[in-house]
Amino acid sequence: MRQILPKIKSLTQKYYPEIVALRHAIHMHPELEFEEENTANLLCAMLDKYGIKYQRNIAKTGILTQIQGEKEGKCVLLRADMDALPVQEETNLPYASKIAGKMHACGHDGHSAGLMGALLILNELKSEFNGTIKFMFQPAEEGSGGAKPMIEAGILENPKVDAVFGCHLWGALLENTAQIVSGEMMAGVDVFKLEFIGRGGHGAHPYTTIDPIVMAAKFISDIQCAISRRLKPVDAGVITIGSIHAGTAFNIIPENAILTGTVRFLSEENQALLQKAIENTAKAVTLEFGGEFKLNYKREYPPLINDEKMALLARKAFVEVLGEENIITNAKPDMGAEDFAFLTQARQGAYVFVGISKDLKNPTLHHSSTFCWDDENLKVLMQGDALMALEFLKQT
Repeated sequence: MRQILPKIKSLTQKYYPEIVALRHAIHMHPELEFEEENTANLLCAMLDKYGIKYQRNIAKTGILTQIQGEKEGKCVLLRADMDALPVQEETNLPYASKIAGKMHACGHDGHSAGLMGALLILNELKSEFNGTIKFMFQPAEEGSGGAKPMIEAGILENPKVDAVFGCHLWGALLENTAQIVSGEMMAGVDVFKLEFIGRGGHGAHPYTTIDPIVMAAKFISDIQCAISRRLKPVDAGVITIGSIHAGTAFNIIPENAILTGTVRFLSEENQALLQKAIENTAKAVTLEFGGEFKLNYKREYPPLINDEKMALLARKAFVEVLGEENIITNAKPDMGAEDFAFLTQARQGAYVFVGISKDLKNPTLHHSSTFCWDDENLKVLMQGDALMALEFLKQT
């Protein structure tokens, strides 16, 4: 692989100005989940410029393209996400969002631009590898999840994908470092809406009511025992209540209280345990106070598990880009979630965190209105994506 690295670095410099311009264009016109029409148009315009065929409108706005090597061989897929967040940008960047209330506050503009850079590099290196490289630009990672419907649309077939790789720009890591672990990488995530139903009345006469706010408060306190007393101490899990809605006045006990929350876990076993704990705790609270409850529990993303062999391969690729001393391999899983997990559930693969912070005392905060990072990090994405694909095809 070392003999091809100078070519990759040279091609990175060649395409870098275009990729920066693409990133800025995407950043200035952020689009939320399944709305990414302009983003897709920008990406397809670049593919058209270089005569690269593609399929679009997969899972509404997704794009799939591929490059065929010199001879037949295995097939590897590289993925980037395209969607932005409902955040008002406050960076004062010259290419800041022009859309009120929408912002690329998690790096997806860089993911898409960086993958396009890798695609253009690999398009010039077709004679250097055998097999097929697919490129997946997906919608809706931040909410509904665009990976699953794209998989259901058949992107892992014809030809059949043998391995999957992806990268995420990561504010908890320094620039020019990367984190690649084997096994558990990120948590699975579920969401729930829980309504406690009581009997309203006057705040001065609570004994005539069934107070749903008391039930909600009791539930919030008790449910944390599912983490501290139901999970094994060596296991990780999170139950967070994100919103509470109840009542209209200081002296009125309302009819109901509605909670919404999220559940994080690293195994299907603990997912089932925590889901059952929420149901049982709500049931116990209503039995105690005489009320009722309605639970809407939705399973979202599975845990993201890196295949050991694919993680080793990804590390090898990023060592070429950043040096072995800048690769982190012993980190604990992050309890955030990523729908790349649907890809690693379907095929062997690995996911990589690419550092973008200049100072860990003041890390780059994702989903923040001031989230920003240096364009130079695009070079790491371009080279890392390209080398992971070539490394896999070389070894198969």
